[in-house]
Amino acid sequence: MKKRFFAAVICAALLLAGCYKGEESSLPSELTVSGTSSESGNAAAFPVTVCDEELEQPVERAVSLSPAVTEILAELGFSDRIVGISSYCDYPVDISAPSVGSAENPDIDRIKELSPDAVFTLTALSEREHYELSAAGITVLRLDPPDSMEGFSALYRDIAMAFYGKELNNSEKETERAAEAGNNARSTLESAASGVTLGSFVYVTGKCTLAGADTFESAVLSLCGENLCKESGYAPPVGELTPEYIVADSALDYAALAADESVAAMINGGAQVVFVTSRCFERPSARTAQVFSEIAEQLSAESGE
Repeated sequence: MKKRFFAAVICAALLLAGCYKGEESSLPSELTVSGTSSESGNAAAFPVTVCDEELEQPVERAVSLSPAVTEILAELGFSDRIVGISSYCDYPVDISAPSVGSAENPDIDRIKELSPDAVFTLTALSEREHYELSAAGITVLRLDPPDSMEGFSALYRDIAMAFYGKELNNSEKETERAAEAGNNARSTLESAASGVTLGSFVYVTGKCTLAGADTFESAVLSLCGENLCKESGYAPPVGELTPEYIVADSALDYAALAADESVAAMINGGAQVVFVTSRCFERPSARTAQVFSEIAEQLSAESGE
């Protein structure tokens, strides 16, 4: 098996390179996503089960139908194994793999031409598409989109497991490099949140709905505050909520927020509004931590620091 070192350092300069419009803020320079180097003589044990699929050997050729997965593969050092990406994958900018459509409309013939070992997706393919790829000997790994910090760790762990398997060291003791990848990703996010204090908050999506307690937005922002929306999923604002902060999708503006009676009541009640890039939540990866630097910059500006 091919041995490789696992080290991905995420710093402000890297994260800002190729960032989307409006992402001027940077992450703390100490922010990292890293793993443990393999000792000489260590080997990855296969087969392993990932996403209920058995992999007989490490993935050497990967197709990613998810922008988040593409970013994570790059973070983990597997850019050179990406042979195809979705039409929505635009970061890192130096990945030049051909487009194979999207998870909603994948180009199955093109994927088969690329002969990947596995296709990674956060969105389930149709039964026909799944069958065609499986019949061609291509494993489809349908990953779970995270809705909690545990889910965020699991996303990294499952992706890493497809490449590392269960590594055994020279004393035949199992070392969980894949699990460590997930733990480090979570620790990175928690570290970024440590310098921000939101108190109580609600998150308003671009559709003017509130993110409930079981959403990824809530899980991330709850690292530095308390989500007052205890509902499930996403729902229009109802009832009387008195958050200290309204965290809103930057696709909105004050006029759009004020047009909603319930949100306007929160603002009139003294809630401070901060805007963040929704991509931070839509693409769960190391760049999700950007949300905390965006919040910190606005809070600092409000306080005059």
